[in-house]
Amino acid sequence: MTRSQDLTITLVALVILLAVGAISFRNHFAEKPSIKPHRLPWMIICLGCIATAFMLIVHLANLMGFETGRG
Repeated sequence: MTRSQDLTITLVALVILLAVGAISFRNHFAEKPSIKPHRLPWMIICLGCIATAFMLIVHLANLMGFETGRG
């Protein structure tokens, strides 16, 4: 893949992760109509999205030419 394709895919994935993270954060703190034992772990989903988004931000920095590793 070319650099522009990598950049496009990374930006699209970053936007999707941020959207899913924001929705899951909002759902975690939403009013709960009843107490059900089997609910989705929204905070775990949110934290996973944030962690993955951070990795994509580092990948974007590498695509822009900044060296982030030990290289």
